[in-house]
Amino acid sequence: MTGWTLRLRQPPALRLDLRGVTPAALDAAAARTRVGHGNAQVELGEFFDVTTRADETLVFEGDCARCDRIGWQMAQGTLIVEGAAGDYAGAGLRGGAMTVRGDAGDLAACEMSGGTLDIVGGVGDFAASTLPGSMDGMRGGTLIVRGNVGARFADRMRRGTALVFGDAGDFLASRLVAGTIALAGRCGVHPGYGMRRGTLLFAGEAPPVPATYVPAIDDADVFWRLLARDLSRFGGVFAALATRRTERFRGDLAAEGKGEWIVCK
Repeated sequence: MTGWTLRLRQPPALRLDLRGVTPAALDAAAARTRVGHGNAQVELGEFFDVTTRADETLVFEGDCARCDRIGWQMAQGTLIVEGAAGDYAGAGLRGGAMTVRGDAGDLAACEMSGGTLDIVGGVGDFAASTLPGSMDGMRGGTLIVRGNVGARFADRMRRGTALVFGDAGDFLASRLVAGTIALAGRCGVHPGYGMRRGTLLFAGEAPPVPATYVPAIDDADVFWRLLARDLSRFGGVFAALATRRTERFRGDLAAEGKGEWIVCK
């Protein structure tokens, strides 16, 4: 498999749909790959300078904030965006490693099911959530956001691990089905709204506990040691979790009530 560098000449007049442009999909005719530009199909080479690389990495260079669906349903390989990415970055990611060295738009990592997505900047609304019309959000893999996230982060998330080093918007982990979310910063209103199962960890400033959550009385020391050790590898505030006291709460009792809040002291 050959590596590629795609250097954007200038931001496109209309949004580009780059689904299908993945490390495993490009070949010697990469510049002639058809991509969406508004309601038309155009060749990739009309917008990008396409060159090969010595490694097997696909690299996007330039301001790609108007380039949507980068890494769409990628199953293998390494993809790097050297700057901002548009909407649906890493959506449906199934395997491999993707890095965005800037901000990403809305719906990043929605319905992701495997692999690793590391976003150095922040993301917009509905990251790690569902595609419009779907029932399940993020379904596996590891999502790392080193900046802030917008509203409805991990809405209906079903599986996987999502870490946020910054702040979160309103309705964090709303309708969470399962999975683990760890937040280092602050969050907006209504976190854990309609949460059914899963774990929501507050490593920074925790919000007020809603009335539909109650203190947990079961012993989870072994689970906490394993979770703290797993999250410590990501560094930052998560590195010292094992040394901190915790409080646990169960909810949302307005839903199934089997979700879990862990508040670090």
